[in-house]
Amino acid sequence: MTNLPGIPAAEYPQRLERLRGLMHEKGLAALLLGTGVNLTYFSGYPSPSKSGSRPFFLILPLKGEPVLIVQTGRREEAVRLSQIKDVRDYAELSRVPLSLIVEALRERGASGKAVGMELGIEQSFDVPYLEFCRLQDALRGTNLVDASDILWRLRIVKSEDEIACIRHACKILTDAYATAFARAREGMTERQIANIILAHFDQAEVGDRFLVVTSGKDNYDLPSKPPESRPVRAGDMAWFDAGCTVSGYWSDFSRAGVVGEPSPQQVAAQEAIHQITWEAVCRVRPGITASSIARFCNEKVSRLKFPITQEISGRASRCGHGVGLNLTEFPHISEADHTVLEPGMVITLEPGVATEYGTFHVEENVLVTREGYEVLSQAPRVLSRIALS
Repeated sequence: MTNLPGIPAAEYPQRLERLRGLMHEKGLAALLLGTGVNLTYFSGYPSPSKSGSRPFFLILPLKGEPVLIVQTGRREEAVRLSQIKDVRDYAELSRVPLSLIVEALRERGASGKAVGMELGIEQSFDVPYLEFCRLQDALRGTNLVDASDILWRLRIVKSEDEIACIRHACKILTDAYATAFARAREGMTERQIANIILAHFDQAEVGDRFLVVTSGKDNYDLPSKPPESRPVRAGDMAWFDAGCTVSGYWSDFSRAGVVGEPSPQQVAAQEAIHQITWEAVCRVRPGITASSIARFCNEKVSRLKFPITQEISGRASRCGHGVGLNLTEFPHISEADHTVLEPGMVITLEPGVATEYGTFHVEENVLVTREGYEVLSQAPRVLSRIALS
């Protein structure tokens, strides 16, 4: 597959300017980021893997050009793939390049001032604790403060180009489910069916991917289980939750099928959960809080009339989440998260339950628009039929 959507070079200076406005409000002279998706968000360098031996660093000053610091073996790659002009490298493995960081902060006028870092909620600065202590000592006199709030404020609302990537990732996953359920047969293993989805991802040239599956009696309470070698039999539900990335941006939704003809109980439970999910989708609009949607879902699930062995969304403590460069990110669709939805946010909605005869969880990926919502996950919500042998 060619012509996958991506983030144009012109968007990165815009991100930096928005960041600088928030930095000014917070009194920060610079941001110092480590390996991970925040570095990708501002540099364009494809999400580097966490690496204890070759960590990455990005300095985003209030004034002046950003500085990307990489281990020598990644220099040419970083020059070619990132949007950062000032790329510096270090040779020693498994150590923070203190002199390069100190020098870059001094050059950009941030020494002895407040420097924001990934220190807060659902953020991490990718170095071992003792290396972080060395960094603190080297930057003594500089005030290292948490910048997670402004990082999330920027990333939680997506641009049109980010949305295009997520929309395309959802289309790929929709097609992958259709292919897998059409080709699956009684007697195939979970792993064999999962491999059809993964092969479709490969053909579509996606980046990262994830996939979990559960099937068969006594397994439906395990909604985070990797594929196993158990064969699916007549009457079994095979439930999948999967996702893939396009230019770093995730899709994430679930669908299910039954080997042969689904039972009346399976059909009724699937329809009940889909109805709750869809009613929640219809509540999405700017100005509504994540907590109010979660409360609605939880109340509806609590009124279900069929026997439940596990309330999946209850145990997860949320009925959905944000999605973007992270598979799961803010906001949480939970009663404890009072984030007000804004146009450009992309969330999942996923109330779900398990029973003795199936896992019922019909996750949707939803864009908040100015008028309300757009559903990005377009795979059928009814139970697919998996052919009998």
